[in-house]
Amino acid sequence: MRVGDLFPSRRELLRYGGLGLLGATVEGVWPLRIQAGQKKVTPRGNARNVLFYEVSGAISQVESWDFKETPGTPKDLDVRKVRDDLYLSHLLFPRLHKHIDKFAIVRTLQSHEEVHFRGQYYVQTGRQLNLAFAKEIPAIGSVIALELESQRREQDTFPIYLSFYLEKGAAGALSTGFLPPRFSVVDINPESAVRSNTLDQKAVELMEQRWTLLTKLRDANKGLSRYGREMAGYVDFYETAHRLITDPRWPAAFQITDADRQRYGNNPVGISAILARNVLAQDAGTHYIHLCHPNWDHHVQIWDRSAASNHYVCCAELDNALSSLIEDLSTTPSPRDPSKTLLDETLVVVMSEFGRTPGPLNNMAGRDHFNPCFPVLFAGAGVKAGRILGRTDAAGEKALETGWEHKVQPRIENVVATMLSALGIDWTKEIRNTPSGRAYPYVDPLGPHGYIPTDEITTLYS
Repeated sequence: MRVGDLFPSRRELLRYGGLGLLGATVEGVWPLRIQAGQKKVTPRGNARNVLFYEVSGAISQVESWDFKETPGTPKDLDVRKVRDDLYLSHLLFPRLHKHIDKFAIVRTLQSHEEVHFRGQYYVQTGRQLNLAFAKEIPAIGSVIALELESQRREQDTFPIYLSFYLEKGAAGALSTGFLPPRFSVVDINPESAVRSNTLDQKAVELMEQRWTLLTKLRDANKGLSRYGREMAGYVDFYETAHRLITDPRWPAAFQITDADRQRYGNNPVGISAILARNVLAQDAGTHYIHLCHPNWDHHVQIWDRSAASNHYVCCAELDNALSSLIEDLSTTPSPRDPSKTLLDETLVVVMSEFGRTPGPLNNMAGRDHFNPCFPVLFAGAGVKAGRILGRTDAAGEKALETGWEHKVQPRIENVVATMLSALGIDWTKEIRNTPSGRAYPYVDPLGPHGYIPTDEITTLYS
């Protein structure tokens, strides 16, 4: 047996679970000079995990979480009142009807961006795309990995930051920027992941022999040549892969049943949600998961059942995947505290990069991009379930009430602050010694037209 039979090639390993290492293209700085902002805040620390479900490409909010009767509304949606001002299509979301009250809905989020690449970059980094500094900007998950690294236990082998199917998003899986590659994302292709095989004991023993030899050769080379950041990154990459492959919890997390496929959906989105649940249940070191649900960009034939892709298909995928995920997280005991569930200690966030145009359909029977007002869903980790925060006008075009303590609408920066606070991270922190010399605040206060609030969305909790 050859080592190549045991280890996938670097290219195959990146395709199976891209470590994001190759995207770390700027020369980093270490140690980082981090300081708290002038505004004193108290992070909540009410969650051990955050699961971010990205509806990539943008769902039509006026036919989902902020239903409005418009000239473009299909006649077959079977819209039913859930309670108060919450209406939901029973045709599109038959299972979410039972679980929507587990969520708090903020209906008045606003985005700086209105095109997919920039919008999805904004979602991953929490800031507008600036080409002059883009290479050094890390993904939010990498910042979380940096902050939570000191809490890792000896038995934690899973990466802190894990994603599923981000390769299918417009922006892909973003890099660590100026942060060391060890804080990178591992992006999993769900279809490839479940096809992988578990190594038997003989294979593990042979792999350990070869790994020991490789380690000795690497150690000898350290004394002969200067290790640069790129080489150190590859060392981190292979060490991470080695620890994962030899940890029985890793292949166990990728075992899925036929019953789960039927409940979640036997498609990449459903499989991604199953794997996200499994990873959290293993409690092996992952605390931030970004799940990407692509293919929502329906400028054309959004409600045409004969079209290859439409909102009927995508909503069915979301309904099964998200409903099953919430069901299982809310009934699975926490591995740390059996008196709690995984949902009690996991903040679940569901949102698109922006919304879709309300009112009549366009001339191609679709809906275009709309960033002035769109919803975001939160569940778990102490969120007051059932809340509807913010109010829009009859058309769904303007915010009449912002839904929090500020007169301006919340933005994606405030979603980032909410996630960081939930994980116990001071979101006012800044890194001062970046390669460009420009301070990097965890939450950027500079909006397109001046300064914006960087607070968490406290109305989710009280």
